[in-house]
Amino acid sequence: MTDSGLRQECNMIRLESIRKEYDDVVAVKNLSLEINRGDIFGFIGPNGAGKTTTMRVMVGLLEPTQGQVYVDGQPINKDDPAFRRRIGYMPDFFSLYDELRVWEYLDFFGEAYGISDRPRRIDEVINLMDLSGKRNEFIANLSRGMKQRLGIGKTLLHDPDILVLDEPAAGLDPAARIGLRDVVRKLAAQGKTTIISSHILTELSDMCNTIGIIQKGVMVESGKIDDIVSRIQAKKILRLDMIGNREQAAEFVKTCSGVDFVTVKDNVIEIGFSGKREDIPELHKRLIVNNVQVVSFYEHRQNLEEIFMSLSVKEVS
Repeated sequence: MTDSGLRQECNMIRLESIRKEYDDVVAVKNLSLEINRGDIFGFIGPNGAGKTTTMRVMVGLLEPTQGQVYVDGQPINKDDPAFRRRIGYMPDFFSLYDELRVWEYLDFFGEAYGISDRPRRIDEVINLMDLSGKRNEFIANLSRGMKQRLGIGKTLLHDPDILVLDEPAAGLDPAARIGLRDVVRKLAAQGKTTIISSHILTELSDMCNTIGIIQKGVMVESGKIDDIVSRIQAKKILRLDMIGNREQAAEFVKTCSGVDFVTVKDNVIEIGFSGKREDIPELHKRLIVNNVQVVSFYEHRQNLEEIFMSLSVKEVS
């Protein structure tokens, strides 16, 4: 089997040249994307970047102006019940019925989905969402984090293969965000393919194995986080924390092989290094031999926030 055949076989979702126009506004511009089976994919971008529009096209709620969405290699048909059963979509704003108890809310939607064994499935979802202690609680009395869990639970009732969650962490406190992260990881362990949009970058870096960064309707980067870092960060960035005269040490570092630039930031020397990775220990050795009192010396890997900001500047410019 060819490499392309293997790649298509593991794709759960594929978007080809998606474009969406609203009158004179182009919300999404020729966007292509592949998400593999079992991925936790983080969709990153500022408000108005096109995340929600793309997700609605992905689940069949919006018709693209042009382009095609494929699920498991097949073009989607929003009117096909088999396709709808495979998708679980939670919008950024969803309705909850305050006068219902937790189990009643799930039972209501279970009947709407046509789930025959509703009591068993409701028990499974309540346990997965860690809502057992709230089973008989009125929704009006739930915290925001619990309501988010319930919203995800409702989205899971019909056991879809693909979960699309639009800004599920919005407005949650740190404890609730940790709980959400744990839930998403449990779902990934069950083989679910999960797409999560957010502008809370640190949350996605802890949760996702692949990301896509969208700016003004254009996908500027997508893939595994480490691969994106490698593409963007062509030069290695080394950081040196030391005791003593940092300016003097910085002047010495500039004379070393493979060093392209040296800056002193917040009492740390930052080194742009274009040498090979195996040359870094030799640089460390030279520092010690020349009496630089090293506290720590390490390669700095950009986080999602730094990647996002560098791509934002690049895209705008």
